Amino acid sequence: MGIIALAIKRSGPGPVLFVQERLGRDGRPFDFYKFRSMVADAADKRPDLDALNETDGALFKMEDDPRITRVGRIIRRFSVDELPQLWNVIRGEMSLVGPRPERPEMIAAIERDVAGYARRHELPPGLTGLTQINGRYDTDADYKLGYDLQYLVNWSVVLDAQILVRTVWVVLSRRV
Repeated sequence: MGIIALAIKRSGPGPVLFVQERLGRDGRPFDFYKFRSMVADAADKRPDLDALNETDGALFKMEDDPRITRVGRIIRRFSVDELPQLWNVIRGEMSLVGPRPERPEMIAAIERDVAGYARRHELPPGLTGLTQINGRYDTDADYKLGYDLQYLVNWSVVLDAQILVRTVWVVLSRRV
């Protein structure tokens, strides 16, 4: 993690960590940590919004976002930008496996269109989950919710172990 932090710091101005409010279990807000993978003022350098799916000022994740730095592309490719979330796990705000936490404004927009979306907050959010091993950028909210609810209903230690092993495979093989 020290090498990653040093590479980010040397790649340009801005903080090493990206901190953003996300919602966790029971909709409680918490500070979500990641290694910064975009230019420091990424919010001010938003891509052409006409070409994107924008909801209430929140951008959905894009695979080829032009604001991603060179170091950011590398750390995202291997998902090591997520390592600071281990601090969220230690603090009890997240789990290793569960639905991914989202921004409050994203959740509000999705809940208007996707019935039952709030059920995913019955569990603590996770670093990885069924959605992450079955789809990434092109996965819509209905599809993600299906995996999140499947996880909610079928949770077990064995399922968590299977998801963790499969996550390693997905990250190393860069397949979904």
